[in-house]
Amino acid sequence: MDTVHSKPIFEVRIVLPSFKMLSALFLLVSAPALLASAAGAPGDRWNPIHPNGDTTKCLDVRGGLLENGTPVQIFDCNGSPAQQWNISPGNTTVQIHISRFCLDAGSNPASGVGMKLWECFDGLPAQTWYYTDDKRIALLGKGLCLDLPNGVHVNSNQVQTWTCTDNNTNQVWTLE
Repeated sequence: MDTVHSKPIFEVRIVLPSFKMLSALFLLVSAPALLASAAGAPGDRWNPIHPNGDTTKCLDVRGGLLENGTPVQIFDCNGSPAQQWNISPGNTTVQIHISRFCLDAGSNPASGVGMKLWECFDGLPAQTWYYTDDKRIALLGKGLCLDLPNGVHVNSNQVQTWTCTDNNTNQVWTLE
């Protein structure tokens, strides 16, 4: 019995991608998502926050120090990262842009309590604010608003919470 040998009509070759090819493909596919997460949620962008429309003054992290407990104050606008905040209309956090630090009302929010920076925690009541249609930044469900003490626009005046009051210009905060 003769054995018949024939040539295959076609050949199947499996080519496995290199590590470099896979890495490049991952970056190409994930880059838009990574950029979006670094910039925040859609529609979020950093804003200087001004007391009552005074565009020469900004909400500022004292000394630019991104550490728990650093006071939040009013200071001359200078465009520094200490004055770049992520804030959106409605329920929001007030967060230093591209950082893990948020405006924090402390464990016992009340009128006259100085505001500080603290590491952000999702859903933490002391960091859950509401930016209102009339430009107030209110601590959600507490009846307290971000307030400029005595309406004084002097550098280093630490902001506080105070009972939300209609037509109180110390509680008006404008965004660019």
